[in-house]
Amino acid sequence: MTTDRRHIDLVLRVFKELAPARTGGVTPGAVNTRLRELGEPMGTWEVRGALTALETDGAIVIDEQTGAWHLAEPRAGTKKRSGTA
Repeated sequence: MTTDRRHIDLVLRVFKELAPARTGGVTPGAVNTRLRELGEPMGTWEVRGALTALETDGAIVIDEQTGAWHLAEPRAGTKKRSGTA
């Protein structure tokens, strides 16, 4: 596992820990604070980059109005494409 992937997975683990108690969303600062408490400090831009990677992966979404992040809604199922090839 690469260092980047390890950081992304760590941020996701912390994010999932924080999300239930934060109905208004999770901020990068909250993730940074919890990482420091766990003895796994990361730079602000590293956390922000991990959040962007998680958004790209579909795990979280950002509220553009508040700048806070939320867990993505689970997908009900995958759609099958119709048509040829």
